[in-house]
Amino acid sequence: MYSLLQAWALPAALLAIVNLTATWYNVVSNKVPEPYLDEFFHVPQAQKYCIRDYSWDPKITTPPGLYLVSKFLEPLLGCDTSSLRALNAGALCLICPLSYGILRILRGRINPGQQEPIDEKTIEEKSVVIDPTIVLDAHSALNIALFPPLFFFSALYYTDVMSTLVVLLSYSAFLKKSSASGSILENINAVCIGIMALFFRQTNIFWVAVFPAGLAVVNALKGDNFSAVGTTRGDTSAVIRRSWDKGVIHDCSIQDARPQDIALFLVSLPIAALKNIFLIMRVAVPYITLLALFVTFVVWNGSVVLGDKSAHTATIHIPQMLYFWPYIAFFSAPLIVGLLLQPLLPLLPKPLRTLCNDNFNISSNMAMPTVLISTLIIVGGLAAVHFNTIIHPYTLADNRHYVFYVFRILRQHPAIKYLAVPVYFACAWLTIQSLASSRDGEETTRSRRIARPTSDKADRPPCQVSFITIWLVTTALSVITAPLVEPRYFIVPWIIWRLHLPYTPASLSKDKTAGKVSYDMRLGLETVWLLAINVVVMYIFLYRGFAWPSEPGMVQRFIW
Repeated sequence: MYSLLQAWALPAALLAIVNLTATWYNVVSNKVPEPYLDEFFHVPQAQKYCIRDYSWDPKITTPPGLYLVSKFLEPLLGCDTSSLRALNAGALCLICPLSYGILRILRGRINPGQQEPIDEKTIEEKSVVIDPTIVLDAHSALNIALFPPLFFFSALYYTDVMSTLVVLLSYSAFLKKSSASGSILENINAVCIGIMALFFRQTNIFWVAVFPAGLAVVNALKGDNFSAVGTTRGDTSAVIRRSWDKGVIHDCSIQDARPQDIALFLVSLPIAALKNIFLIMRVAVPYITLLALFVTFVVWNGSVVLGDKSAHTATIHIPQMLYFWPYIAFFSAPLIVGLLLQPLLPLLPKPLRTLCNDNFNISSNMAMPTVLISTLIIVGGLAAVHFNTIIHPYTLADNRHYVFYVFRILRQHPAIKYLAVPVYFACAWLTIQSLASSRDGEETTRSRRIARPTSDKADRPPCQVSFITIWLVTTALSVITAPLVEPRYFIVPWIIWRLHLPYTPASLSKDKTAGKVSYDMRLGLETVWLLAINVVVMYIFLYRGFAWPSEPGMVQRFIW
């Protein structure tokens, strides 16, 4: 029975997202047949390309990748508004299997030194091989495609869905590399996909060059067997000496990490890189090539954006990284609720406590932030809010976007924006800690695998400090240069975080010898939560329109 579930897990997820996307696309095509909001710029520009008119609308800021794809597919899809929107609907459906493929690759990347030896004789006695994580990964892929700021735009002609698809394609290509340096063909492929991603959005440079470059450098310094990793704590001087003498980087899993481990990683990485400079250069060649091409474009263009340069000047907007954390906490509430339940766990009745332990990835060893670290981060957040809060004129001028109402709340009283900083910090802690694997789950790994043999991909490697640091740096680079706060800017960082989120360790029932499969309840709750958000947002968009006094008779609709 379970083998049947495994075989049909991905097709079922794909069938679900195709049906949901087709339904949303058809409803929008019927209710809102004419271009809406930014489509007023994108649709005419694409239609120009379809008739080989390559003149450029100066109001469009993003590169012409979306229009080029539309031009290429015009003989098949056509070039009217509905046909152009169908391109994004199809792209969203492709994100589902692509995400599944990435999840399977990540699951297979287990550090050899972290696995306990397994009793082969015991395994041979088991004749049935199952992998319960196939269903979990297919379900996660479906949930990623249902992510509201992404799913919503699958029925409109915006750049976000296609841009996300190509970035995930780039990440998949990076993960499939045979080694950290990669073959010549793999590096050429990385550069080609990276260039393709830059044709959809300029900030993709951080996700197709900086992000994989950081991961590739770390992988190269660790080596194939991860032996060149220092995980023992010591003073900074000891870490520096070890990094220089042995080319070792300080890295450890999130559940074992403390804030100083991030600092030690940042200290050890450049030193170890200098010790292995030729290896680093060989690994970074494709990504340096992409960065060089991007810089050449910026110099030639005179700006990062193509049009409307006066309204989209790059700046430093640090509070963007504060807004990012409640964004994740809101959309991923079912995935982090276990951390909130942890302090209440001893007070719950035993049956409920057991249910929470088995289904919400709760660990008794979750690291709590220290008073010193909490104070430093909150003070830094307060300083960023006080000295660097930027509210773009577009944010205050357009009440069709949900961000308009968020900032209206923040501007109700001067103290509110400061009172929000501890909330940002709490959401950040929940987000980072959710990437940690439960220690209890690690302790049962051996017994679970002996109980029923699984594929090599059944156990997920713990998330490392190196990944968190590189992800945070890349996210910061991609958003703090933008003065405008847009939920769409956080789509790719959220997806990368979601791809690396561990599942509840108990993938088998307590009766391990029976081989019964229990399910991660959080995934089901996440599906319900994402569908509920999508339904509410779609209903408001379709049926709660309003009119501006300056444009009577013109329906204005709420949008992300």
